[in-house]
Amino acid sequence: MTASGGSFTRFLMKSLTLTLIALTGLCTLAYAGPEPIPSSGKEMKEVALQPPPCHEWTGFYVGGFGAWDYAVFDPSVRDAREDEAEDAREVEKRAHDLDLNANGAEVGGLIGFNFQLHRWVFGVEIDGGYTWARNSEHDKFAIPGSDDLYVLAPSIKTHYLATFGGRVGYALGRTCRLLPYVTGGMALGDLDFEQRISETDDWSQTRSKDNTNVGWFVGGGLQYALTNHLSVRGQYEYVDLGDVNVSYHVPTEFSASSRMELRHHNVSLAIIYGF
Repeated sequence: MTASGGSFTRFLMKSLTLTLIALTGLCTLAYAGPEPIPSSGKEMKEVALQPPPCHEWTGFYVGGFGAWDYAVFDPSVRDAREDEAEDAREVEKRAHDLDLNANGAEVGGLIGFNFQLHRWVFGVEIDGGYTWARNSEHDKFAIPGSDDLYVLAPSIKTHYLATFGGRVGYALGRTCRLLPYVTGGMALGDLDFEQRISETDDWSQTRSKDNTNVGWFVGGGLQYALTNHLSVRGQYEYVDLGDVNVSYHVPTEFSASSRMELRHHNVSLAIIYGF
């Protein structure tokens, strides 16, 4: 081989060697990729949005309330005069037409316990308040068919009202803070009934009875939780406390008996603290 041929061979071998080195370097960079950025140690995590928790109604609670009470006093008279039936019927009609209804404020307190099952809320509660429903001789009438002019004048009062009953409600809304409910149970209240018969010559006879009656009530309301412990509510109750009876006798004139029924329409607003 000539000198020129040896030079060419050496040049070719150097070229092949450099080419292999360059390809090896490129392949190494391709597989290694870019250098990773150093981590700061704080990783971002994706958190799924969760619904707000449902308000918990379970537990004991106490509260105070103010109410407006409309007392319905339904009077009736049984006139025992058989010989003057027409006059007796007129007496009974006039007694039935008496307007003795009264209204007034009530202030009181309450205590109760709730148990929650999913969104259903079951509870028991005791309420008690002092009422200012009064009606003193609001209406009266003359008794027909008597020898003298007699006037029949009833007087009615009620001083307190208490209830004990159950509640069933269903919590509404995403946070279960709105609670409509129905309620019912036993009611206790007084009925102070007095009836006076008077005559133009200042003669009078009075019969009275002050009863504590046991009755029943039914109603419903809407309660809203302001915080985890504090709530407000509005409530309506229909209360039936039965009746009370008195009888009287006017010599040579007539004998009769009176009956008075008492019902309440009670609208209250309460503020309640739950434990």
